[in-house]
Amino acid sequence: MSSEFEALRVGLIGCGGMGVRHARAVAEMHLRGCRAVEIVAVCDLDAARRAPIVAMIHEACGKAPAEYETLAALLDDPCVEAVDIVLPTSLHHTAILAALEAGKHVQVEKPLALTVSACDLIVAAAARANRVVAVAENYRRIASNRAIGGLIRAGAFGPLDAMFVRNLASPEPPVQPGGKPVESPLWYRDRTRAGGYHVLEMGVHEADLQHFWFGPVKTVQASTHLFARDRAGQTNPSEDMLTATFSFADGFVSNISFCSTIRGFEAADRLLVGRDAVIASGAWHAWQGGEAHFEGQGRRTTEDLVSGWLEGLCAEERARLLPAGAWEEGRPSIATEPLTYGVGLAIHDFARAARTGAQPEINAELARRAVATCCAMLESAELGTAVEVERVLSGEIRAAQAPLNRAIGLDA
Repeated sequence: MSSEFEALRVGLIGCGGMGVRHARAVAEMHLRGCRAVEIVAVCDLDAARRAPIVAMIHEACGKAPAEYETLAALLDDPCVEAVDIVLPTSLHHTAILAALEAGKHVQVEKPLALTVSACDLIVAAAARANRVVAVAENYRRIASNRAIGGLIRAGAFGPLDAMFVRNLASPEPPVQPGGKPVESPLWYRDRTRAGGYHVLEMGVHEADLQHFWFGPVKTVQASTHLFARDRAGQTNPSEDMLTATFSFADGFVSNISFCSTIRGFEAADRLLVGRDAVIASGAWHAWQGGEAHFEGQGRRTTEDLVSGWLEGLCAEERARLLPAGAWEEGRPSIATEPLTYGVGLAIHDFARAARTGAQPEINAELARRAVATCCAMLESAELGTAVEVERVLSGEIRAAQAPLNRAIGLDA
């Protein structure tokens, strides 16, 4: 197996937790014969963080990438055609603008940027540079999420009424298989660096997923709460709890509950209510470990629904949505396994767009809307009323984003 286009030569910027996942996805794709991307350079201030990625790529791909400490040095490397930016969200827009100025195609880890104003700068710069800007939003690319989206659009569940989403977790870091804790970087919990842990860092997954399944969110009503006020080392702590309701033009509503202060208990699931069927998932990030109850037809597991949808895909659609070697079929989605987690598919889509001139699945404009939906949650929580996403996109409502804009050097 080989890619249908020449491998895109990419510089990886940021070697933290998600940077490792991106590198591992590329390594595993190569081992499966999918060579859409070649990591030719890595950039991080910390040599100790660069080292395992360099070793991983060398072993899987046969050549060690060049190492750089600064973004400017990597962008000066003529071998680098494109960049994959995996930095704290507050650094996204400056890194993207620099890369576009240097003539590079850009993939950036979700979200596109910290605020709508920062997104506006990126959209304008991408148009001027005539370069691809793609966002590595992985949740919509998880196979089960693609499958349920396809079934929704086919009307399999009848007209839809509502969705209920829960992600309730302990404040302690999660544990990998084998008992090793997953590090939770402090910046995730700093509002001025991440825009709010639940509102933007995690909320952007939900904003994009629901747009993918149901279309644009029209209005948002949200409230946030901070319980762990004494969190050590935090000068701008983000919320511990988010409740939100997304409303859509056709009357469909979605209720979201996120909380990260529940010690000794976790619950992550979602429920979709249609007129012909109700489908429940035993996970938040993917449709797995659940079942659907069809009116008058009995029950089917989520795994049965997904496999049935996959079997019904024509070869052309399967190659477009789920290219071979960029994902793993028949396995549950696990955050520590990037090919089950949608990361490989995001990377492949970026390379295909840069090489062929096609639009990436999530371009800057679409990613800007996801950020605006999250910022609408922020604005709604501060105003205490429902907020229209279009008014956030236009800049009419932006007061709650002002401290974030100041933190990243924007006065807008």
